[in-house]
Amino acid sequence: CLFLFGSKMLRIFYFRVGNRLYSMKAAKKDAKKYTDTINLPKTKFPNRLTAAKREEQERLVLENKIAVSYAYQEQRLAEKGKPTFVLHDGPPYANGQLHMGHAVNKILKDITLRQRVAHGQRVNYIPGWGLPIELKATSTAPGQSAQEIRQKSRAFAWEAIKSQKEEFSSWGILANWQKDNIYMTFQPEFIVNQLEMFYNLYEKGLVYRDLKPVYWSPSSRTALAEAELEYDANHISPSVYVRFALNPSSFDVKDKQIYALVWTTTPWTLPSNQAICYNASLEYVIVRLSDRNQDELYLMASALMADFEANTQLKCEIVQHLSGELLSKLSYNHPIDKEQSNLPFFDASHVQDSKGTGLVHTAPAHGPEDFLVSLTQKIPVKCFVNEEGTYTKEAPDFLRGKSVLDQGNSLVLDRIAEDVVHSSKLEHSYPIDWRTKKPVIIRASEQWFINTEKLKTPAADALEQVEIYPRANAEASKKALLTQLQKRPYWCISRQRAWGVPIPVLYSRESGKVVLNSALIEHLCNLLRKEGSIDFWWVKSVEELVPEHLLRELHHEAKDLVKGTDILDIWFDSGSTWSAVLGKDKIADLYLEGYDQFTGWFQSSLLMSIAARECAPYKALFVHGFTVDEKGYKMSKSLGNVISPKQITKKYGTDALRWWVASHGTQHMSITVSDKLLQQAAENLCKIRGTMRYLKGVIGEKQSGEKLIRTSDKSYLNRYLLSQLVEFESEVEKLYQAYEYNRVVACVQNFIANQVSAVYVHLIKDRLYCGDDHELLAIRQTLTHCYQQLCKSLWPIVPFLVEESWSYYDTTGGAFHEQIVQTNPEWQDTKATEVINAAFDVKRLINQQAGDVNTWHLAVTIKGKERSQLDLLRELHSPLGESVSNFELCEILQVGSVTLLQSHNSDLDIALSKLQISLCPRCRRYGLEDEQKTCQRCSDVMEAKN
Repeated sequence: CLFLFGSKMLRIFYFRVGNRLYSMKAAKKDAKKYTDTINLPKTKFPNRLTAAKREEQERLVLENKIAVSYAYQEQRLAEKGKPTFVLHDGPPYANGQLHMGHAVNKILKDITLRQRVAHGQRVNYIPGWGLPIELKATSTAPGQSAQEIRQKSRAFAWEAIKSQKEEFSSWGILANWQKDNIYMTFQPEFIVNQLEMFYNLYEKGLVYRDLKPVYWSPSSRTALAEAELEYDANHISPSVYVRFALNPSSFDVKDKQIYALVWTTTPWTLPSNQAICYNASLEYVIVRLSDRNQDELYLMASALMADFEANTQLKCEIVQHLSGELLSKLSYNHPIDKEQSNLPFFDASHVQDSKGTGLVHTAPAHGPEDFLVSLTQKIPVKCFVNEEGTYTKEAPDFLRGKSVLDQGNSLVLDRIAEDVVHSSKLEHSYPIDWRTKKPVIIRASEQWFINTEKLKTPAADALEQVEIYPRANAEASKKALLTQLQKRPYWCISRQRAWGVPIPVLYSRESGKVVLNSALIEHLCNLLRKEGSIDFWWVKSVEELVPEHLLRELHHEAKDLVKGTDILDIWFDSGSTWSAVLGKDKIADLYLEGYDQFTGWFQSSLLMSIAARECAPYKALFVHGFTVDEKGYKMSKSLGNVISPKQITKKYGTDALRWWVASHGTQHMSITVSDKLLQQAAENLCKIRGTMRYLKGVIGEKQSGEKLIRTSDKSYLNRYLLSQLVEFESEVEKLYQAYEYNRVVACVQNFIANQVSAVYVHLIKDRLYCGDDHELLAIRQTLTHCYQQLCKSLWPIVPFLVEESWSYYDTTGGAFHEQIVQTNPEWQDTKATEVINAAFDVKRLINQQAGDVNTWHLAVTIKGKERSQLDLLRELHSPLGESVSNFELCEILQVGSVTLLQSHNSDLDIALSKLQISLCPRCRRYGLEDEQKTCQRCSDVMEAKN
């Protein structure tokens, strides 16, 4: 090192990067305060709000800004030329108090809509409500008439809708709440559309009535669809191996009784047994069982013999191997009804060697596969179970009037005890009624069905054109939906209830045949419009309901007809909403729901749309998960882990709830709700609020007729931030379009923390606080663009914060939703980015060496080769060889002076030296000459102000 001593005790140290050596000298104490001369940010926008003040502020924003924003965009954005973005709401239920699942769903929808509006696109969103609520409305008063049930259910629905509308509105959900532009499935026009659609599908042969086994809930006495089921993972069923005595056959076994060995978990269905199914492609064996009568032999699939031994602890000795094809000639005796002594064996593909014995007890009244066998083989469908789940008078006498679920299994097993080879218990997943939470059964009954077999192939083809989000799970989600679609045997659309849309069909009293035509449907629709509800279906007699001219068309007299008592399945209701709400030809851009709707609304809407118009009702699906507590448990009252949205908004504010949804609601199927995450959301918002407050303080209030037109700006920092804004806007828009709202949150936080706070705001503070009017104007214009762009990116997620902040910027009462904010493509400045990044590289090296020194005391000498980084740094500095302190490079490096020198070394050489000077008491950047009170720059600025 070279040491030089002069009159100012200047010590200079030259070194290559990697060395560190410096000295310090304390600055003189200020003789005068210059606070009043500094351009400090000023704003009335508060840094924090008390809970009471926040609640009042949210109410004001809601009433004055958010409430009118849907109608505003509907009117103003229609002229912009972009197609309207349609997000169809559903499935339409009115089911009591809102929970966190509602918050996730509705807020995700709202973010989706708002980001479209923020980009100048008109949106269409009509919130919907409907069923099911009958059980909740009537649970305390059994034995009511249909009319009483309907009146109470309607009143319950209205109350639930009113409560939910108010809470949805309080979350800032973008909809036309003022004009009450919603839909309800019990509105007359909705029902008219539904009746017409039913008849349309009936005419096409896609809707029909038949006797088939369906999921049946004895607890609510109605058929159920797959989507109306939940599953009890800990249900206990009997696990029983039962033998069926075979009639003498041609097997090479003499003087032995052979039994077919069958495994079942539903012994209560054995009275309805009509056949045994096998698989001709399997190998079977005849075995002798240890500890059993050695003259008794048993037939089973060879591949399942080991499982049988493991489950029963009975050892098998193989007597004979058989080809599955030989079983076609076998017959057997019914284990209960001894009069049935020649029952058949049928080959069936649903018999596999994965569990059981390879022989399947077949009761067509109690199983879909069994029923299909009965259709093919023309065997009877015997159902001995009524709507209450009890055995009918046609059942064996020891079972009549007994509950199949409570007593059936034990009574049957007791009766056939000698034919029970082994009995144990099985804990497994079992379907339960989603309303009553009680087990269901499969039971054959006369119901209305949609022929899904005709719809599956075109529905699958249509799904191939549908986009599914999030993209990370798109392939798995589409596969899940296709799988659910393909395995659906048929769709039962009739329900045995009073609250709903009646199936508008008359039946012949004598034959039970359907009596229906288009004129009857048209008459019912006109009557519905006139009366305002469809209650008349239950109130009026056939004579009152059907006029004489229609009876003549139907070729019946009123006394010969009876009204149907079934209603349409709620999934038929919800599956037809696209037609009633959007119009028969319109396709929604998006359906957004939880993943449970793969078996529900996504599928019912698809099938109904394919049936009616041969296309999917949606262009894209967004699938989200379900809320769980911090331990991963589903939120439920019984576990005591429920957190309601009202609790959250009261404690943290509505925007905190929305921020949490955006941060956690799009990337995982389990969405964790915890005080820790909600507190984190509130803290993140507090930081963002602080940044927006700072920006507001800098840019001031919006001036009347203000236009932010960029003039030639020599400041590379300004050009750099504007260029970063272009990239930021593009990235945020791309993430919004992909529905990756968690990444939008991360992108915004990163931009604020780095490009805005750590880089631009930090580096321009001297220019902002102490610079001249021209510099201040350029900064204000730059940060105004930044503020507006941040508002645009944040408004979809936290509209309350943005609208509140905007009210302090636009004091004329204008709202942010009235703005269309866009960056100028001309701001994209590759050179500015390269120049600033080159300076940042140098700054990092200086910071590594400077330690705790106030870098404004440092003089920096930078040597570099021509046509290298040195050329980029020269854009921020004066010509080579001059040591100066008032160029932008000094400002970025935050040092007292910089000298650029040319060398032959391709790497930059950086030398730091300590300036033994006192800094200006006003700007604390520039050094003072002898006798100076402030630096020359500050003196000039103060003189100009005076």
